[in-house]
Amino acid sequence: MVTENAVTVSGTLHHSHAGASAGKPMKKYVPFSVRQETPGLDGSVRKDFLLARIYDPEIQESLKSLQEGAIVRVHGDVRSSLGSGEMYINVRALEALA
Repeated sequence: MVTENAVTVSGTLHHSHAGASAGKPMKKYVPFSVRQETPGLDGSVRKDFLLARIYDPEIQESLKSLQEGAIVRVHGDVRSSLGSGEMYINVRALEALA
């Protein structure tokens, strides 16, 4: 069986915890969300918050340079957390967009 698990999303940086571990032991990952606003057929706007985790220390450092609300593109794969089953994007690359 051949499977593919790749995702690319863009939106605004939301609830980044990149600087939250200052003075505390480093966690395995830094969590954040990508906020997307999608217009509905009825004119309403749906707000989605896509959960993401960064395990790579280099990408964690690049996240620290971004501010809340920055427009970003995230490349990675979708994972499910053991125990809770919560879905998240395992970030492989992060880029700031203009």
